[in-house]
This record gives sequence, C-alpha cells and structure tokens, in this order.
Amino acid sequence: MSWAIMIVAFGLVAILWKRKKANPWWLKSSLVFIGGCSLADTALGAWLAARVNDIVDIVPVNSGITVGAATLLLIVLTVYDIGIDRKADKTALICLVALPVLFLAGVGPLAEAGSGLTEAISQVGANSIGRLIGGQ
Repeated sequence: MSWAIMIVAFGLVAILWKRKKANPWWLKSSLVFIGGCSLADTALGAWLAARVNDIVDIVPVNSGITVGAATLLLIVLTVYDIGIDRKADKTALICLVALPVLFLAGVGPLAEAGSGLTEAISQVGANSIGRLIGGQ
C-alpha cells in the first residue's frame, strides 16, 4: 500500500506544480512529506537507508553523528526555505523527501523519534489517501 500512497502523493504534487494558481505552501509540503514517509516505508526506502549508512561509514567520524548532522541540516534548510518566502520551493521539497530516509539510517534517540514519526505519517497517508483511491 505504501507504493500506491507514494505514487498518488507525488502525482498530486506534480499536478499542483503545473497549475498556475498559487497553492498553499503547506499543501505541497504535506503531500511531499507523506510521499517521502511512504517511500521510507517500502523496501526501496530501507535500501536507500542502507546505502546512506554505507556512505557514512566511509567518513572517519561516528556514523550516528554524521547522520544526525545531515538530518539537522535538512531540517534547518526546510524551515529556512519555507520561512523566507512562505513557499515550498524545490529545496524544501527535496529535503522533505530525504528526511524520512535519514531517520531510518540514523541511530539513537533521533532515529527512534524520526522512525516513529515516519511510520505515523505513513499510516496517516494510508488511512486518508488510501481510502480515496479505494484501498483498505
């Protein structure tokens, strides 16, 4: 079901992106975050998190610190990008897709809280968008 939610969420964002009428920043951001959480809930998301861990293992610093720093950087970029002009630009949307995967790749309390958030958002997407597309 996560694949279907991810495809529908990203498809709705693509439709909103093509519309000339101004859309609220929170609508695109919410759909992208639901899509990113659904992506992280699939086997592809687990594979991406494992690849992130492989890349982080190359760095001579503790992997938990590196993933935590990258996660914090993406959160700051997202908040800054949306806060500057009240628009969800490409930078914020890319960060919102990557954050759930980094939550899966992390270790420690940040990863536990992030994984819980990712699962909760994925379930919200499944319960809301899934019912719209006829899923269970």
